[in-house]
Amino acid sequence: MMDLRDRIAAEQAIANFNLPKTQARTPDRLVRLAQALGVYEQNAEIRRCFDLVCKESSHPGAGWSSLNADGTPVQFGLSLSKGRSTALEFVGEAFGTSMDYPARREFGLKRMTRLAQVIGVEFELDAVRQHLEEVTDGSTAGDYEDPAGAFWIGASFGRDGARSMTIYANARRGAEAARWNLLAEFAESVAEGEWPRIFAIAEAGALKPLGAGVRITAHRSPHARVYFGAYGVRPEEYRRMFREADAGERFDRALALLFEELLGGESSFPTRSAVFSFGSNGSGGWSPKLELCGHCAWSADLEAEAHCGKWLQRLGMDADLYFDVVRILAHDPETSESLLAHAYVGVGMKHAQPYASIYLNPGRGGL
Repeated sequence: MMDLRDRIAAEQAIANFNLPKTQARTPDRLVRLAQALGVYEQNAEIRRCFDLVCKESSHPGAGWSSLNADGTPVQFGLSLSKGRSTALEFVGEAFGTSMDYPARREFGLKRMTRLAQVIGVEFELDAVRQHLEEVTDGSTAGDYEDPAGAFWIGASFGRDGARSMTIYANARRGAEAARWNLLAEFAESVAEGEWPRIFAIAEAGALKPLGAGVRITAHRSPHARVYFGAYGVRPEEYRRMFREADAGERFDRALALLFEELLGGESSFPTRSAVFSFGSNGSGGWSPKLELCGHCAWSADLEAEAHCGKWLQRLGMDADLYFDVVRILAHDPETSESLLAHAYVGVGMKHAQPYASIYLNPGRGGL
């Protein structure tokens, strides 16, 4: 997700960034995205869910969200894998104008309840809601603490009609030792797994606790994920940590390809901001993932597209669909010299298969 995502340094550097006037948006981008992903029949429900999360926070002057470096309160996720259709996924921060952290937290709790009703996962949300609340702090943010974003809330719509809801709980506030404990308690309460080993590897690797996420689907066990921030870690060190966590040889090869294609000649140097995460649905299988910050890896969207397109082709995945989605969501081609759309790009494993995880910032224009 993010965070959940280790991007505060980048956010502070460009928090006051003004988007070019040429970057106009048409309000039909959500419809076009639904068409491209084959879920247009669900368009009315998609719009309803999107507005529940993002309508107020997308208004001009509503406030800044830590979800994106430019303050945009929404991202679209593109999860590409062989032999599987790609769902329409979004994640956003729900808040109204001039809300402080406690007010945003309360507003987010109310909106996730309403979203669960629309998607049909009220029972599943009730089962994890207390754990999500315990991860977050309802007090006013202190000095140098993330002032926004207790929860990021998302939804997914598949071609087969499958729907799910994801909630990310920000654990970036408070003493670091307490944050480690909060994440560990959340993971162990929501989904079984060898969490102590994962936490030990992350802590030994000098990673930082970012937050927790849970994906809920009707009549299924919740899928929990914990996120750790990394900065200045060499690619071979990421591979070593994932191997130590028994992520598997296939994932190790997918990581090697990720670094080779996305970083090119810089693949032997320490990376800047990245997110190291593990997920589990309690069935005994792990879902590892590593995501690299797009703003840190590339200087322009066109550069990102060149690297991502070649990477997806080598993975044997649908690069054409990626390009179609980027054309819908990315900023005006005339302004593509600035990297704005590609927020995070990474690789994960699910169902014993590698998948590409790409999060795109649509900007503050109409959707």
